[in-house]
Amino acid sequence: MAEQIRRVAVWSGWLRLAHWSLAGSTLLLLGSGWLVANAPSLAEPAVEVHYLGAGVLLFALALRLFLGLAGSGAERLEHLWPRASELAGMRASLLFYLSLGKAPMPSWFAHNPLWKPLYLLLFLTLALLALSGWLMPDMPVVAHLYLPHVHSWLANLVGIVTLAHLYSVVLQDLKGRSADVSAMISGQRYFSIERDGLVKPELPQVSIRLDQLGKTKDSERQR
Repeated sequence: MAEQIRRVAVWSGWLRLAHWSLAGSTLLLLGSGWLVANAPSLAEPAVEVHYLGAGVLLFALALRLFLGLAGSGAERLEHLWPRASELAGMRASLLFYLSLGKAPMPSWFAHNPLWKPLYLLLFLTLALLALSGWLMPDMPVVAHLYLPHVHSWLANLVGIVTLAHLYSVVLQDLKGRSADVSAMISGQRYFSIERDGLVKPELPQVSIRLDQLGKTKDSERQR
């Protein structure tokens, strides 16, 4: 078996823009939110940064929703719904992460099957964070829920999912061969394909009988 590495375009430019906008705004919101709650001397400028991050987050969520409904290929939200045929891949991915990359990593084309429901959970949580942050100043209590506490709890959930995502992609890049981190920059992932006869062609088989050896020597002497 010979192996061939191919680069395949998986992530479109608009999807990568939505991804990095979500990633940047999420980190900005988590950092500035922590400063608002824990660093009173920096609270005022941190609030301004927090509002800036919220604006980027709303743009990213709107773009991701548009791509999910009107896009093509891996952009569409329907590709984030786990399928029954992916259960084995989800279990294998979980074992890969829990074993720190010692277990074999399963193959997939676009979205890691284990992360599909987590992506949907993250999008929903970010949308609820944006909604609660918008309502908090004028309506701190909704349906007997104190929105600042809800906002803080949702932010902690996003922080946990973000850390898990960073751990997974770094581990995949270290142990795998699909270059997942650079793929979200270039849009192309690497796939290894095993094919016969790519490097070492079959050589023709040559056979000689013992009686032919004697004839060959006699003919050489006659010359």
